Amino acid sequence: MLFPLFPAHRIARVNYAPRALAFAYIFIVVVLLIAERGGSAWVIAFGVLQFIVYPHLVYLHARIAHDSKRAEMNNLLADALLLGAWTAQLSFPLWLSCGLLLGPSLNNAAHGGIRRLGMGLLLFAAGALIWAVLIGASYQPNTGPMVTGFAMAGIVGYVSWIGILVYEQNRRLVRTRSALKSSEEQFRFIAEHEGDLVCVLDTNGRVQYASPSHLSYIEPGAMAPGTEWINLVHAEDRLNARQFLTLLRSTKSSERVQLRMFPSDGNWHIVECLGNPVQDENATTQMIVLVSHDVTAYLRAEIQSQLASP
Repeated sequence: MLFPLFPAHRIARVNYAPRALAFAYIFIVVVLLIAERGGSAWVIAFGVLQFIVYPHLVYLHARIAHDSKRAEMNNLLADALLLGAWTAQLSFPLWLSCGLLLGPSLNNAAHGGIRRLGMGLLLFAAGALIWAVLIGASYQPNTGPMVTGFAMAGIVGYVSWIGILVYEQNRRLVRTRSALKSSEEQFRFIAEHEGDLVCVLDTNGRVQYASPSHLSYIEPGAMAPGTEWINLVHAEDRLNARQFLTLLRSTKSSERVQLRMFPSDGNWHIVECLGNPVQDENATTQMIVLVSHDVTAYLRAEIQSQLASP
């Protein structure tokens, strides 16, 4: 291979498909305009290079450059300069000119704010002015219904596509923030109960994780991932346990219940379970964190104290 290829920066990957498809669409409108007004074959030939080949070349540029991000940012400025020149070449057709200006303006603004937007606008104007002087371009803003319709449809379609991309990015950002917030809350919830019996259940009540502290009460495999948590509950308390899990699946707040659990030597332990639901951005419970504490000795001491009091 003549040039080594490096992974393209995220911006280059995101821009590749919109640039390639948008430029291909522009080529169709350019051909329609040339057919409407008449033009030489060399304009169409250069149009193939600009609107069909060029998007793939600039992506290759981002792949072979050592600084892929910088290369793509320069590509966006090059887009503005070249499209400005094409605006002059086509004699400044109104709606098509708006479309040619809109694309690089949106892209530069999205990736660099006002500063990049200003640079893009200046380069677009420079490209149009320089090429207009070189070829002595005329000013013909009017176009036929077909060219005008295609240009307007292209503008609406491109803006809508960019809007969809922004929407998807915002959704990913919301999910990421929600996951980070939930992780932070659950870490704090678990850390506050360090030393207690901690387990994580899926929404069906199956164990996903159980802290090693459970080994003081049960055999190692009794709370293996995938086992039913409710099987560790006394048969007479399982209805309460099911209702407890059902409540946690439908609430945002922590809930508490006392159950007889963990039979050892024929004796059941009275365990206080504090459940905390983990929800996504749609308020749908994804898992349940249970922190349990053996209160058997405490309750027995309390009963004995009550019996001993006169």
